[in-house]
Amino acid sequence: MLKHTRPIVIDSTAGDMLTCRSSQSPISGMAAAEVRRAIILTYPGCFLGEAIELLELMTALNSDHVIHYVSRFYSLSGGPVESPSSEFIHVDCLAVDGPLPIENDLLIIASGARSAGDPTGEISRWLQAVCPASRQIVALGSGVLRLAAAGLLNHRQVTTHSALAPFLTANFPLVEVKAPGALLIDGNLFTTNEHIDLRKLALLLVRGPPSLKRVQRPAKPVGQAGVEIVFHSAAFVSKGTVAHRILLWWLIHLDYDITMQSSAEFLAMSERSFRRHFKSEVGYNPNLFLLLLRLELARQALLDGDLPIDKIARRGGLHDGQQLARMFRKFLGITPNQYRAVKGLGELPLMDPLYHAVFDGRRTPCWLREFLGL
Repeated sequence: MLKHTRPIVIDSTAGDMLTCRSSQSPISGMAAAEVRRAIILTYPGCFLGEAIELLELMTALNSDHVIHYVSRFYSLSGGPVESPSSEFIHVDCLAVDGPLPIENDLLIIASGARSAGDPTGEISRWLQAVCPASRQIVALGSGVLRLAAAGLLNHRQVTTHSALAPFLTANFPLVEVKAPGALLIDGNLFTTNEHIDLRKLALLLVRGPPSLKRVQRPAKPVGQAGVEIVFHSAAFVSKGTVAHRILLWWLIHLDYDITMQSSAEFLAMSERSFRRHFKSEVGYNPNLFLLLLRLELARQALLDGDLPIDKIARRGGLHDGQQLARMFRKFLGITPNQYRAVKGLGELPLMDPLYHAVFDGRRTPCWLREFLGL
C-alpha cells in the first residue's frame, strides 16, 4: 500500500477535477503556492491506479506545500472509465472532442492494453494539439504507443515495456527505442518500462532532473515592453476558424508577396475584421505571425537540404539572404550558416520570446506538421 508523509484529500467534482492537497492546510491557504495543472489521458483497459499513484506521490513529496496540483481526466468519449487492476478505481472523464486544455504543466498518458484503438484518429489529433501546450509529458509503459501513433515521437528516444519494444520498433521505425532503461528522458518527454520506480519519477517531475542544467525562465514569455505573450495553437487545429483557413492559404502562396489585404480578400472579410479575428484566435497579430512562419519554414529548409541561403529566402517570401540573416539574428540569435553548420543542435541562448512562444528553433510543432503533411 502506498504510504504518504501526510494525508491526501482527493476532491472529485463536476467536470472531473481531481485536486490533491495536504489535509493540514485549507485550500484557501494555498493562494501563495504555485498551481500546476495536470491532465491524464485514459481509455478502456488502462491502468488508472498507476497514474493516480504518480499524482499522489508528487503531492506527498511536496512537503513544503509550495505546489498545488489540479488534475483532469480525459478519454475518447468521456464518461466513466474503470481500471482492470482494481474494481475500486474508476473516474468520470471529459471527452477529447470538448474544449482543449491549454497551458498544461503535466500530461500523463496511462499505460494499458496495446489493442486500445482510435478508429477515428480523434485521440491522435487531441494529442497533436495538447502536447505543444504541455511543459512535461509522461507516457507510462504502453502509453508511448499513443504518442507514436500521433506522429509525435519521430526521431525521439523512448523506452517502453520490454514486451512492447519489438512492436514499437517494427511499426514506428522513426522512433528510437531504448528498451533496457526503466526511465528515459528526452527533453520534456518522460517514458517508462515495467521496472519504473514511480517515486523517483515523481521526484524528477516535481523538482526537475538533477542532471539537467536548470534555466530560469518566466512562466509565460514576456515581450520587450513587458507585455505577456499568449499563443493558442488550438486555433489552427479547429477547422473553420479564421486561423485554420488562412494558414492553409498562406502555405500555398508563401513564395508570393502576401499582404493582410489580400489575406482578408481571400476570406471575404474586411482587413480590419480579419486582423481582429486572427489576433483573438491566435494571440498574435497576423503580420507578425506570417513573418515568424516564413522564418520557421526557412529554418526547416536549412536542415532539409543544401540549397543556397538566397534561394531558401526567396522560396519563403523573404526577398533575399540578407533579410533572412537579419531575421535569424533577431529571433534566434544566430546566423543561418551557423545554424546549418551545427544542424540545429547548438545552443540558442538569445531566442526572442515572440518566436520562442510559437516555435522552439529545433522541431516543427505538431500542428504545423499536420498542415505540411509530415
